[in-house]
Amino acid sequence: MFLFVIFFLNVVINVKKRLVQKTEFTFWINKITKNKKKFIDREKAKELTLKAAKILDDKKLEDIKVLDLDGITSLSDFFILATANSSPQMKAGADAVYKEFKKEEGILPYSENDNTPESLWHLSDYGFMVIHIFTKEGREYYDLDKLWNEAKEIKFNK
Repeated sequence: MFLFVIFFLNVVINVKKRLVQKTEFTFWINKITKNKKKFIDREKAKELTLKAAKILDDKKLEDIKVLDLDGITSLSDFFILATANSSPQMKAGADAVYKEFKKEEGILPYSENDNTPESLWHLSDYGFMVIHIFTKEGREYYDLDKLWNEAKEIKFNK
């Protein structure tokens, strides 16, 4: 009987240790993955990029280009280049994409630059795509069209 009690206590102690270890493991896994971005496969990335281009078109941005960067750089899968007539329009376009992606897809940008009235360029980095919204002067000055001329342009339905 004494051996049975010792055996039983040993089992209970081991089970308790494993539960504590599992709880600690789960805690750390949740802590590590809490703020991580979702993995988005290439087809979904393309679909979302075209959706973003459509949102920018709905906000009346001009000269919108969607560039496929596959095989050119590891910075991102896609770039969107667009031209706004003013700084407020530039912000409105970026905000529209932000709100739609947050609400419908649960996706937030990794980073965005600040938009001031003097800004020539607004950038939103979603990881799989980077949105570049320029004023006309900024588009000419930075000339990303020329810099990324090797990229394949993807047509989107307006």
